[in-house]
Amino acid sequence: MARKSSKDSGRATIALDADLRIGAAPALRDTLLAALGGGTPVELDGTTVSQVDTAGLQVLAAFSRDARAAGLAVSWTGASDSLRRGVAVLGLHELIELPAPAGVN
Repeated sequence: MARKSSKDSGRATIALDADLRIGAAPALRDTLLAALGGGTPVELDGTTVSQVDTAGLQVLAAFSRDARAAGLAVSWTGASDSLRRGVAVLGLHELIELPAPAGVN
């Protein structure tokens, strides 16, 4: 399950778990829905994600879409190579908006 840390300066920070496959999708969805309900900008940390599948990416994509529709900013503190590859394979760059890899402008 993703871990939500305390709100820091009006922002909810969520550290994604290493495993974002189908078994983790319901808990991830619940955590992200709670963040949406908080009405504050959300910061996601995807640096520890080592396994991801379509279900996990669908949850992140739906969250990004819903946050945008609610006018909530979503930012990333980082993203693992596994997370980046999954987003690339499914063509979700524009929707999920991962940060550029280090050293890339």
